[in-house]
Amino acid sequence: MTYPWGFTSDQHFGHRNIIRFAGRPCADLEAMHEVLITNYNSVVPVDATVIHVGDVFFRATEDEARAILGRLNGHKILVRGNHDGSFGRCHRNGFSIVTDELRMDIGGRPCRISHFPYAGTEHHNGTSDPRFADRRPPKVKGEALIHGHTHKPERRLNNMVHIGVDAWDLFPVPLAEVEALVARI
Repeated sequence: MTYPWGFTSDQHFGHRNIIRFAGRPCADLEAMHEVLITNYNSVVPVDATVIHVGDVFFRATEDEARAILGRLNGHKILVRGNHDGSFGRCHRNGFSIVTDELRMDIGGRPCRISHFPYAGTEHHNGTSDPRFADRRPPKVKGEALIHGHTHKPERRLNNMVHIGVDAWDLFPVPLAEVEALVARI
C-alpha cells in the first residue's frame, strides 16, 4: 500500500444531533455537511488517497452517502466504525477498500489503524467507555494506535493518536501531522 495523503474520521454525515453532542459550530445539518466537504476539499488533492477511520455516515441513505462521497476529493479507504454498516454497503457508497483495521509504519514506527481506541479509554462524559469491547484493539508494545470514535479534542494520549474531525477543527489530518504526533510517542 502506498502512503495516504492523510486520515479523517467521525464526520457523521446525516447525524443532526452530532452538532450539539460534539459542539460543532454549524447551524444545521446541511451547513455541517458543507463545512466538512469544503474543509476536506480545501486540503485534500484531487488524486490523493485518504483513509477514513470510521463513522463517516450516521443515518444517511445510500443515495445520500454516494452523493457526499462523490463530492470529496481523492480515493477513499474505509476502516469501519460502529456506524458504517456492512462491507457491501460501504463499497456501494464509494469506498475502494473497506476493512476493520489496517497496519502500516508511520514515521518509522509500527501503527495500527482502528476506529476504536483501547479498552478503558474515557468516553465523552469522562467515564470509561465499555462499548464495543470486542472491536477495541489490544495494546502492543512499541505500536502506536491511530483512531477515531471519541469526539474528544485531544489529538494524542499516550501511544494513541486521535484523528477525528472534532479534534482537528473539522478538517482531515495530513500524514505529516500524524507522523509528528507518532514521533512524540
